[in-house]
Amino acid sequence: MPGGPVWSVIFFLMLLTLGLDSSFGGSEAIITALSDEYPIIKRNREWFVAILFSLYFLVGLLSCTQGGAYVVNLLDRFAAGYSILFAVLFEAISVSWIYGVRRFSKDIKSMLGFEISIWWKFCWGFVAPFFIMFIIFYGLVNFEPLKYDQYEYPLWANVLGCCIAASSVICIPVMAVWQILKT
Repeated sequence: MPGGPVWSVIFFLMLLTLGLDSSFGGSEAIITALSDEYPIIKRNREWFVAILFSLYFLVGLLSCTQGGAYVVNLLDRFAAGYSILFAVLFEAISVSWIYGVRRFSKDIKSMLGFEISIWWKFCWGFVAPFFIMFIIFYGLVNFEPLKYDQYEYPLWANVLGCCIAASSVICIPVMAVWQILKT
């Protein structure tokens, strides 16, 4: 193909810019949330950003070692999948069962100006929570130890991966209980 190397360079520059953009968005969410919660961080924002990105650098160094592909595979498998499903499950339960489908429907009506159909109420109240529970249950029942090509990870690596996944999820019920007890 004529000009193939040019398109390759453009493609990889696009990947680089998309990766950097995602990194800045996620980092800004962390920085803003912690700065709002702890005023000392807001006063020393530059130092906090330097420490945060130094931590990113040190974690990124792990992927540059001889076993880096194994670390990336471990994080890819455990860091996002179940964590996101559990977060969405907690959100669906809190909106539909705790806050209530009726109140949520009234809020939607006040924003849109018309009543939503019973189909949406049924989906919010039953379909979404139970469907997500089914996906999580099916995934846990069919859990297989982590592998990379022919290499099977040791038990401690699978436990570490589960701890990484749980670290993202455990904050939701802990903070919910904390807020209930506090108010």
